[in-house]
Amino acid sequence: MQSGGAELNLGCPGGFRSGASAAPDWWPVLAPDVTVDQLDAAEHCEALLRDTMGAVRPAPVWRETVPRAGVRLSAPGRREPEVLWYVTRGRDVLTVVSPGRRRELAAMVERQWRRRGWTITSLNAGRDRPGVAATTRYGSQLVLCFGEFGEIRLTASLLGVACSERVPALPGAGEPDPAALPHVHCSYWSALV
Repeated sequence: MQSGGAELNLGCPGGFRSGASAAPDWWPVLAPDVTVDQLDAAEHCEALLRDTMGAVRPAPVWRETVPRAGVRLSAPGRREPEVLWYVTRGRDVLTVVSPGRRRELAAMVERQWRRRGWTITSLNAGRDRPGVAATTRYGSQLVLCFGEFGEIRLTASLLGVACSERVPALPGAGEPDPAALPHVHCSYWSALV
């Protein structure tokens, strides 16, 4: 699947709850010594995002963020043989999540990432602005964060990928990408508790 920032998922109208499924057969596995190109990295990030959003029940409404890719600068004093790139994909949650439910959403995401065996690198258990970050064993980085006005963004990044001739032009590249303010109400997530 190629991500172009045009996908919109309409979840949660019925407010159904169910558990997260096991890792699907198509789950991408990256070998630690293999450098992937940008398109493969984008597909990998999309799979990580699908898996994470699939664990949140009831499913919130979300939209894709503007995809990003760029050059990764090497650490000072290090000479790397080739220029390596990064790829980032994301989701903005459009469902209003009440302050009382925000920690629950972050906890669902954290449990899913732990279930997958990923390392939790940061955890903020605050009531109004919880957040969690993780790294997979192959170096992908995932972050779920809440903004000041209730906006929620989930991102997946893969660093150190090779430049690809297959990458389509990224729509919106170079434009600011503020997180969308949530505006869709859900009987579960938007409930005041």
